[in-house]
Parts: sequence; structure tokens; C-alpha cells
Amino acid sequence: MTMIFFYFLIICLLVNSTATCNFTACNSQRISCSSNVDCDCFSLTSNSNIGICASTICSCASVVRCNMDNVTCSIEGTICVNSTRCGQPICYPLAMANKQICPPKTVTTHITSTTKSTTKSTTTTQKTTTTTKKLTTTTTQKPTTTTKISTTTSTSRGWFSTGNMTNARFWHTASVLSNGKVLGAGGWNGNAYLNNSELYDPSTGMWKTTSNMTDARYYHTASVLSNGKVLVTGGYGLNGLYGHLNSVELYDPSTGTWTTASNMTNARSGHTASMLSNGKVLVSGGYDFNGHLNSAELYDPSTDTWTTTGNMTNARELYTASVLSNGKVLVTGGWNNNVGYLNSAELYNPSTGTWITTSNMTNARNYHAACVLSNGKVLVTGGYSGNAVALNGAELY
Repeated sequence: MTMIFFYFLIICLLVNSTATCNFTACNSQRISCSSNVDCDCFSLTSNSNIGICASTICSCASVVRCNMDNVTCSIEGTICVNSTRCGQPICYPLAMANKQICPPKTVTTHITSTTKSTTKSTTTTQKTTTTTKKLTTTTTQKPTTTTKISTTTSTSRGWFSTGNMTNARFWHTASVLSNGKVLGAGGWNGNAYLNNSELYDPSTGMWKTTSNMTDARYYHTASVLSNGKVLVTGGYGLNGLYGHLNSVELYDPSTGTWTTASNMTNARSGHTASMLSNGKVLVSGGYDFNGHLNSAELYDPSTDTWTTTGNMTNARELYTASVLSNGKVLVTGGWNNNVGYLNSAELYNPSTGTWITTSNMTNARNYHAACVLSNGKVLVTGGYSGNAVALNGAELY
């Protein structure tokens, strides 16, 4: 039994589901585990030497944190792994670690054996009165073997087309589910608000429709909860007050259905939602019929309730929110009618429920993107700064 196969059996036992065992186990001390350069070995929190070969293209916002013991996960089909990029142990969906996405490296081994023999002759002379005898002894040494091993690794880099969505849409959300599928929901198609949703299956590269949301919406948020359900909040649609929604819905992947949840305190669109390490969801900022918002509130999935928390220093919409490795939330940039494009940034502390300002970005921007890197820093890229100027600048926090 090879060591990798032994790792494979251990992980299958940990997830307690042979149906999810279509993955490659790996030695986490090795750098590369797949011919796909976008895959890496994620070490288990329970054993740092063992890992799963999985895609690194997985948003930290779309996965949930491991249970408080940092070993187990509540969501079936996931396993607790270390993630330097997310800054905390996460429940990784094993469906995203399948061999179709992360094929193991192809290793071709050529063995060449060379046998070398040595003959040794010994001559012995014995004298007698009548004869002289010569004794010859032949000794053959053990063969020596020279082994040459060549490794061939195929790499796949670049963009490849896959199946089209059922519906054209933008300003929608996309969420990676615990089963590895991707839920696309809502948005705008250029003519109408959308309440439909669909699922992408990475194993087939195909989309198929699932049930509709109650409210059509765009500029909303979608967060994957620790129980595997998807929380959709707010946005802009026909059923809101002057278009702005405070409605909330939950998608259950096990049934493929949407149910309504408790409404937010404030209607808002263009806001952000951040999954905190305590399992709650922080919703902040955005815009309603009165203007831009600096308010924030927390959703508790265990009670289906919303509670207000500290206000941001600056009201803003169309900004970014990033959960840092220390558990705090960094918000950057955005737009405010009174100020214009923002370069300000601030931090939310979940333990105190308060915000504090931090240093400003070099450039004011909205419609930008931000991601937490493996070293814990935050990379902010692009965006818009007015005067019909799109930005190509990037900066690190």
C-alpha cells in the first residue's frame, strides 16, 4: 500500500462518505500535486502532513470557517483544511477537489538495468614429483543496477470556454456550494430584474435552472452560511421601497428551494456582506431611498434574527469588504454623494462591534475589487474614479 493511498483512505474516513472520495490525496510537504497549475495541496488541520489536491480558485467569501475545534466541519462533503490565503481554517468542499478539476500529475518512469560481471582468475601451482596442476577459480560479482527515472508533467494554463448560462445576466451573485456546484442568482438582463437562479456543475461544465427567488433583484449579496445554505440580502428590485429591498431569502442546496428569512433593519442595495468567524453575517453600507448608508447589522443564522451594530465612519456604496486573518473586516473606497469617490478605509472589530478608521488608499475608487492574499495582505485593483476613467492601478494594504 503506497503512502498516498494510505492518505486517501484516512481522508475518506474523516469525511465519512465514500461518495465524495473522487479526489487526490497528497503530501502537503510537496509543492505541486496536480498537472493543473491552479491546484495546490491543502493540508488538513488534523494532520499537517496529509492534504487534498484542490483548486486555489475558490473565493474565501464563498466558503465557511471550520467549527470552533478547527478540526471538524458541520457541512457534509467538506473537510477542514488550512488556508493561508483565507487566513483561517476553512471547510473546503471536496467536490471542488475532484480529479477532473485537479488531475494528478502524470509520472512516467523508465527503468534501465545494467548488469556488470567481473571475472577474477587465480592460478595456483602445486609441485609433485610427476605433475604440475593449475587451478583456475572464476568469481562473478552481484549485478549492479542503474535506474533512470524521468518525470513528465503536463501543465494547463489559460482560459477555456464552458457551458453557457441559461439566462444572460449581470450584477448578479455567484456562490460556491458545499457540493462544489455554483449558484448564480438574480441580476439584470438589460430589460428586467431577475429572480431566477441556476446551478453550474464543474464535473459536466453545464448549467441547469433551479427554483426562483421570491423577489427579483440586483446589487444584492449572497453568503454561504456554515449550514451550507445561501443567504441573499437586499438589492434593488420592483418590490422594494423606491426599488431598495430589505427582504432576505435562503437557498437550500439539499432541496433546491428558496425560503424567506427575517427582513433586514434597513433596505439597502450596493452594500456588502461578510461571513464572520463566529458564523454571523455582517451587512454594512449601501444605498436606500434616503441616500447612502453608514449603518451596519448582523444576521444570526441560528435564530434568524438581525441586530444592529456600530456604524461606519463614512457612508458608502459600491465598495469592498475583506475579512482579514485576524477576524476583522476591512472596507475600502466606494461612493458617497456628499464626498464623491472615496479613498478612505476602515476596520470592523467583531469582538467590540465598532469601526475605526485606518490609512487611506492612494487612489479614490469604486466598482473595484479586493482579495486577501496568502501573506495576509489585501490587494485592491482597478475600479472607477470619475471622468469616464477606469483605473488599472493596484495597491496593497
